[in-house]
Amino acid sequence: MKRALVLLWLSACQGSVEKHATTAEATRTQVVKRGDITDRVLLTGDLHAAASVDLSVPRTETWQLVIRWLAEDGANVKAGARVLEFDNSAVTQQLEQKHIALLEAELTFRTARDLARMETENKQNVLRQHQIALEKAKVRADVPADLLPARDAQERQLEKKRMEVQVKKAEEDAIAQKQESELELHVKQIELDKARRAIEASEKTIADLVLTAPKDGIVVIDDHPWEGRKFHLGDTVQPGMTIMSMPDMSQAMEVHSELSDVDDGRVAVGMTGTCTLDAYPATPIACTVTDLTPVARVKGEQSLRRAFAVKLALAASDGSRMHPNMSVKIELAKAPVKNVLVVPRGAVVVDGKTTRVRLASGLRDVTLGACDAQGCAVASGVAEGDTVVIGGGA
Repeated sequence: MKRALVLLWLSACQGSVEKHATTAEATRTQVVKRGDITDRVLLTGDLHAAASVDLSVPRTETWQLVIRWLAEDGANVKAGARVLEFDNSAVTQQLEQKHIALLEAELTFRTARDLARMETENKQNVLRQHQIALEKAKVRADVPADLLPARDAQERQLEKKRMEVQVKKAEEDAIAQKQESELELHVKQIELDKARRAIEASEKTIADLVLTAPKDGIVVIDDHPWEGRKFHLGDTVQPGMTIMSMPDMSQAMEVHSELSDVDDGRVAVGMTGTCTLDAYPATPIACTVTDLTPVARVKGEQSLRRAFAVKLALAASDGSRMHPNMSVKIELAKAPVKNVLVVPRGAVVVDGKTTRVRLASGLRDVTLGACDAQGCAVASGVAEGDTVVIGGGA
């Protein structure tokens, strides 16, 4: 038993020695000296057409629409071909109700028109009867008074006057009835026209919910504004959203990328570099930053990450090889910082907000400037000729 414990202790000691030896072998020293810092910014992006025809969600009575079908991303289509379709079930249901409303409006209009004709005919009959009575009264009143008793002559004149009053009243009633009927029919006609226009609008909306290609070319599905992905079937969208586009391949392509907000200030408009398509890694293309959004935007609805949108112009475009959404690696070079004290990145220790350099004598607080892949410019804390330790523990 004792022998086993001794062997176990010796094995642990040997492992500890080997570990320290490995650590010692991993560390090395280097003398601080002056040099140049060449900072590079590495980004990723994708190709986009500088000009394109956008296909957006139409404006309808329904505020939100659901994508029912869309063409495959990058598909070649002919002018007039269906490329995008939204769910029209809600509009179709409304259309059925509007057809019923149209039938009711037509029935109401016809009923009002027939009643108006009947009422007009009745008023005209009453007027004709009074006119006939007036003619009779005039004939009777035109008999010379000396041929009749005085009382009969007076009654005939009074009867004539009464008939004249009745005719005038019947004429006024006929005119009033005609005006009232015309007004009522005008209102019913407006309601009928409104019902017809509602159906026309719904039919137009149903037609508008199917988008077709305005020209020959390829379709590119756009990114969802807050989901961080491309649109797909079942997405709920709002009027004005661009769902897909048809790029103009006759014009130069450009690269779209993003710069994390933690790297704010590392990229500026006018910076130059190279853009390399992942499909053609052996042929980098010179490119220039043409646009940089002033404010970092949230990358997704649920994400806390923010980024600046970056656009780059390519020095050359080849429509036969370049297509939208091709992935691109971007390398931008900043102006080099020359003749500065340089410490290797492996000697830098960052602990929270404190930055230190590992010297042979221990850790020392320093103030760093620009960095590149190998080293950092140091503004204070170390001097030329100091020895720093690269690797190893603190």
